[in-house]
Amino acid sequence: MSIAPYPWTYPFDLPKLGDKPVSLVLELDDATRNAFLEAYQLLELPKFKAELEVRRWRKNGVAVRGTVVAKTVQACVVSLQPVSGEVDESFERTFLPEDDGSKRRKTEDEDLEIEVDFDAEDPPETFSGRQLDLGAIVCEQFALGLNLYPRAEGVHVDEAYAPSPEDELEDEKEPSPFAALEALKKDLKD
Repeated sequence: MSIAPYPWTYPFDLPKLGDKPVSLVLELDDATRNAFLEAYQLLELPKFKAELEVRRWRKNGVAVRGTVVAKTVQACVVSLQPVSGEVDESFERTFLPEDDGSKRRKTEDEDLEIEVDFDAEDPPETFSGRQLDLGAIVCEQFALGLNLYPRAEGVHVDEAYAPSPEDELEDEKEPSPFAALEALKKDLKD
C-alpha cells in the first residue's frame, strides 16, 4: 500500500472470518470525516459510504470486494470556488500472508523478461499478522475516484498563465547532459 498514513483505519480480525463471506457497511464518524477533509484537501464531504464483502480466498488468502460512494466538495484549481463531485468506485482486491509458501523460486533457465498484461487481474498483495486494515483499502479506492483537477463551471485559465505550445514542446525535450556540463564550465570560468 502506501508509506503515507491513511486518515482512517478499520482493522478486521481475520481469525473471525469463517467459510461464509462477511458483509460490512462502513460510514465515517465526525473525527474520521475531518481527517478525510484534511488528508484529501476537501472543503466538504457530505456523503460517504463503503460497502464491503470480505471472504476467504484460496487456502490462506483473503478477498475484499466492494464499492465506495461519496459526494465531495473540492476547491477549483483555478478560482478556488467550491466544486461538487462524486466518487463511485467498485473494486476487488486479493491478499496473501507474507509467509505464504506458495511463492516459488525462479530457475536459471527461466527468462528474466517481465511481461505485463494490462487486461489481467492484479496479483495478490501481502499482509502480515492477524488483521487486515479495511480502512486503508477504502482510503486508496476513495483517492482513486477523486477528481485531481476540479474546475468550476465556466472558469478558464487566463491566457497570460496558460502554457504556450512552444513551452509544452520544450518541457517534453530532455535536457542534454552536455548542455549541463557547458553551463557548469561557464559558471567555473566566472
